[in-house]
Amino acid sequence: MKSTKHTRDGLKSLARNKKGSAMSMFGGTRGWLAAGTLAAYTVMGSSTQAVAAVKETATAGNSGGDATLPLKRFDIPAGPLDAAIKAYEKATGLTVNIVLPSGTIAGFNSHGVTGLYREDEALRQLLDGTGLNYRVEDARTMVVGVQAKDTVSVEALAIDSVSMAKFTEPLLDTPQTIDVVPQFVLQDQGVSTLRDALRNVPGISLAAGEAGAQGDNLTIRGFTARNDIFLDGVRDFGSYYRDSFNYEQVDALEGPAGIQFGRGSTGGVINQESKVPEMKQFVNVQAQFGTDLTRRITADINEPVADVAGGTAFRANIMAQEGGVAGRPDAEIRRFGIAPSVTIGLDTKTHATLSYVHLTENDTPDYGLPWFINSVAPGSIRHNYFGFPDENYLKTSDDILTLRADHEFSPEINLRTIARAANYPRSAQITEPQICSNAPASVPVGGIVASLPTSAVNTALPCAYTAGIDPSNIVVNRNQIQVKSVEGDLWDQTEIVARFKTFGVKHALVAGVEGGQEISNPIRTSYTINKINTVPSANLLNPNVDQPFGGTGYITSIVHTKSKSVGLYFVDTLKLGRLFELSGGVRWDRFDTGYNLYQPTPPAGGTVTAPVTPISRIDEQPTYRAALVFKPSSHGSVYFDYGTSFNPAAESLSLSIGLANSSAAPEENETYEAGAKWSFMNERLLLEGSWFRTEKDNARETDPTNSNNIVAAGNQLVKGVQFSVVGRLPHGMDVVAGYAYLDSDVIFSKFFPASVGYPLANVPKQTFNLFVTHRLPWRLNAGLGGNYVGSRTASSTVPYVPTGYAVNPNGPGFVVTSVAIKQVPGYWVFNAMVKRPLTDRLELQANVYNLLNRYYIDLPHPSHLVPGAGASALIGMNFRF
Repeated sequence: MKSTKHTRDGLKSLARNKKGSAMSMFGGTRGWLAAGTLAAYTVMGSSTQAVAAVKETATAGNSGGDATLPLKRFDIPAGPLDAAIKAYEKATGLTVNIVLPSGTIAGFNSHGVTGLYREDEALRQLLDGTGLNYRVEDARTMVVGVQAKDTVSVEALAIDSVSMAKFTEPLLDTPQTIDVVPQFVLQDQGVSTLRDALRNVPGISLAAGEAGAQGDNLTIRGFTARNDIFLDGVRDFGSYYRDSFNYEQVDALEGPAGIQFGRGSTGGVINQESKVPEMKQFVNVQAQFGTDLTRRITADINEPVADVAGGTAFRANIMAQEGGVAGRPDAEIRRFGIAPSVTIGLDTKTHATLSYVHLTENDTPDYGLPWFINSVAPGSIRHNYFGFPDENYLKTSDDILTLRADHEFSPEINLRTIARAANYPRSAQITEPQICSNAPASVPVGGIVASLPTSAVNTALPCAYTAGIDPSNIVVNRNQIQVKSVEGDLWDQTEIVARFKTFGVKHALVAGVEGGQEISNPIRTSYTINKINTVPSANLLNPNVDQPFGGTGYITSIVHTKSKSVGLYFVDTLKLGRLFELSGGVRWDRFDTGYNLYQPTPPAGGTVTAPVTPISRIDEQPTYRAALVFKPSSHGSVYFDYGTSFNPAAESLSLSIGLANSSAAPEENETYEAGAKWSFMNERLLLEGSWFRTEKDNARETDPTNSNNIVAAGNQLVKGVQFSVVGRLPHGMDVVAGYAYLDSDVIFSKFFPASVGYPLANVPKQTFNLFVTHRLPWRLNAGLGGNYVGSRTASSTVPYVPTGYAVNPNGPGFVVTSVAIKQVPGYWVFNAMVKRPLTDRLELQANVYNLLNRYYIDLPHPSHLVPGAGASALIGMNFRF
């Protein structure tokens, strides 16, 4: 099975003439790139081929057909168009000539054809929705090329596939919610991070990085997915902030995914599709300058060598960025990335791609604002920075080497293997602002608590602040999160895809094996002596960012965790005639984790970590999946899907003493989903809608009085509906939109019974996104859109906190007199874009973010809050050579 990366650009290459190219060098992580020239393709073949506007005088294939031709029975399955045409030639004895550049046909998919048809009608059905058509050359030859119209639009069609071989059917017939953020959306919105790309997907909410694991943290359909991020179908294990400079598209696969991806994937997974070499020549350069001293430059360079090793191509993507964050004057971002790749055998049945990604980051990080009781701290603190700009840092240097090889034994059998070695070192010192300690549990009005909340500066003293205090008198603790770690993985995944027929039933089978090892080696440091933070505190309204950093730091733990895992799986899709498809599969995983912890002798009064002898844990678990698809039309489908997944105790290699020593079984997840998908306007617009229900059993809970006592006893439920649309419409109009309604609940809890009935953490009840672009007069193209995220709670176990107390008249402790939900409010944010071509190779683009300069909490965490960026703008030049 050949790559589908050529889909959108294949027809565009008809309009270009081949020219040479030259590149200049990129001068360091803060340098700038100057790119040379290029044009794409010399069209091979007859003079009937056309450029962007096509006129044909040959007989068009949509003329109604020749009724004198005999009927023949066809049974050609949906799939790659090149395989469908080979099957058509075999069935008819005709020859089909493709008048497109070599390799372009591999980017198209066909809906197939089944039943009695004339030869011309069958070929028309195979080409339906591709933007291609045919003409009769002679009695034995058909010619397939660009659709015969006076003017043919060569804009990209709506995305209809993902690159992973695990998914054998087009998106339209895949029984699962799969939202694709395509390249044109990333470009129009000026997206630079994975987080910003995912704002285009309903049902996903973002959160702040965990204390010991910085980087992208998100929730999919109500369940954490920090460890469910994949790169080209293989788990991207590192704790880092992902840049989009090497993305072809982003796939959000929501719903059951345990069969394809293994552990985790409760609410779904995210897959980053990398750019790969192509058999056409181009250089794309983008330079952006904006507010907050932002400078960003990216380059995408592709160079084919058609006559070497069966078709070879080289591609390199380069990125450098430096700048601040709007509304957060002391936060800074500094990134550099390079992603070279080479593919050989593009025109053969065996092709391989070797790719490498190097991404470094050296930021001044920002953990934002402190909580105060149940909401963000009061006062004019939106722009306050509570850290030490000269001492806070987040440094990562990620290296990811991937080798992928594909071999096509026949149009029906394909073998693929992908091997990866990755290293993710990081070093961080980040200030987390705190005022009072978090409540250990929710206590209803009239309940008794043993003690009042403590001061975050000195946890031996009660917190001195109430809701009526003057904010200028509040002292903020500067909790230091200091960690140095190396994560890494070695992984191999091998899959075979086979299409065959048994007893008259067509099958599309995927079977695979994957396995390897992952490591995590964090070293953590504390500055607390005798329950007092030795780092200077700050005033809530007037933090002193110039204050010298000080404190007594010491290592609290040196941890080494290694997991070895293996997974075996198969999924089979049975085509039961034209109307129905039945799919099902099973997977078995073994997850073996070893854990070592050591602490050097702490200073007097320092935190003592209990010594631990080496411990290990093994989890073995099957997962299942079954789905039924009804296809009333070649343009739509209705489906029902059921699947399971599991979360082992050491899922993210964050195995604790309590987890390792407990008998906690893996968390078990069960999902039901029913939905429909439909395409319109010649496959340019794809609509999806679904209803789903996911329940988690054996949810792990930690005893609030003993952190080493962890049980698998909780139950959590999320159900809801979701809708999305993505498309490229006529007259230069593009649209991406989505809406999700999530109803989440804790339905049972052993240690936190008061949380039953309350929503899960970081799960907004409603999310909505919309971005529409349209062509305007004077060659302008403008876009406008927005995002809505509903209110979110900070914790599933402690959703509401006491806000008032009275002395207990009947004994020790305090009586709770009032409570409140600990949550952040919902928000709207609006963005805009305008661009205009200056020449056929040069385009000017401007993006404005947070048009109304809204103040909102973008990334919540139980212990801190990160506000969203304020109003900002980027102006860039897009060069295409």
